[in-house]
Amino acid sequence: MDKVPEEVRNYLMEAHQLAGQWSLPNNRGDHTNSEATEINSVAIIGSGTMGKAMAICFCLAGLDTFLVVRSEQKCLKELESMYATEKAFKRLNDARIEKIKSKLRITTDLEKLNDADLVIESVFEDLKLKKELFTKLDKICKSSCIFGTNTSSFNLDDISNVLKDPSRLVGLHFFNPANVIRLVEVVYGSKTSSTAIATAFEACETIKKLPVLVGNCPSFVFNRLLHVYFNQSQKLMYEYGYLPHQIDKIITNFGFLMGPLTVADMTGFDVMEKLKKENGIEPNELEKEMWRQKRYGRKTNKGFYKYDEKTQRKEVDSEMEQMIRHFSQNAKPNIQILNDQDLINFMLYPTINEGFLCIEEGVISHESLIDIMFILGFGWPIHTGGPMRFGKTEGIEKVANTLIHWNSLEPNDHVYMVANKLKNVDKKNMSSKL
Repeated sequence: MDKVPEEVRNYLMEAHQLAGQWSLPNNRGDHTNSEATEINSVAIIGSGTMGKAMAICFCLAGLDTFLVVRSEQKCLKELESMYATEKAFKRLNDARIEKIKSKLRITTDLEKLNDADLVIESVFEDLKLKKELFTKLDKICKSSCIFGTNTSSFNLDDISNVLKDPSRLVGLHFFNPANVIRLVEVVYGSKTSSTAIATAFEACETIKKLPVLVGNCPSFVFNRLLHVYFNQSQKLMYEYGYLPHQIDKIITNFGFLMGPLTVADMTGFDVMEKLKKENGIEPNELEKEMWRQKRYGRKTNKGFYKYDEKTQRKEVDSEMEQMIRHFSQNAKPNIQILNDQDLINFMLYPTINEGFLCIEEGVISHESLIDIMFILGFGWPIHTGGPMRFGKTEGIEKVANTLIHWNSLEPNDHVYMVANKLKNVDKKNMSSKL
């Protein structure tokens, strides 16, 4: 944070402290009156990239950690590859790798989790699969065990209703790569106990992560804002004819670590397909065509860009650009984008608005918590202080008036449904002029 303005540094430090002062609604408990379950052993279920990375975090913190997998041999091979990569990035050395190996227990047997204090599932994002898993765990694990789910989108209450005691399920939404990104979104359902939240916070702090408490809503807070950001980047292509590398360059010039289309390819566009289908969200025409062609990003060697099979080097894809020209040639967007700054506003202002909506709905308590989530979890330009602070720096009246104008031009697009705080800014301006 050397080049960060002092006022931004102080703001983010205050946000960091505020994150620890959590409170559940309806006097269900808070950080001052809730005791965590003592954690001596942890279990991670799922040997995908996330599961392995989460297990590494707990091992490095000195906790005995089970990693439940389908194939022990395959997992061991993948872990060796992961250690080599992390060593190359200088995030691991031989001593740390040995510490991981001394604490890690790889197994295919759920029955071995009978004495675990914290069990976190990180299986495929499939509601039926998760419910079946927790039904089994409920019979195996001791009654004091806290259950965590790494779901990024499912309603916690839909998962917890299979448990005899649904109060012990908490959302622990890690971000990829889980061993690097310091943020964890801690999610409470309607029955989550303060003990479960306190345990989740203590577990996160033990592995040197910042936990931020959020409420239970579709996609939670982080992904809600992210979906708006990504959807706006797609509109720039199929409505305005911008090409992926043009959008990414403008956004990285602004200060982001990566452009939105590079991020989408890394995450995997199949994840978005599954989420939209499960939540009944109508995809745009560009998405439909990309899904039809299995353009899922790096994993299929083609997405918004194409990727060399051997080196995974990113290249401009002429077929993708032709597709964008096809979809945008007859589009008649109502919102004008005349320059790079207009493009940045087009992507960021609706994202800020979604943050205000989350606060109004009570799913997160403070603007600064959204900001620190995006600084730590997404590589938002740190000098701006995060999306919400950026909105204030821009001038909240400017953001409000712009969004109100866009809403009048596109009244059927829910992305421009203006938050009350922004509507009220405009009303104050009007009354002051009278």
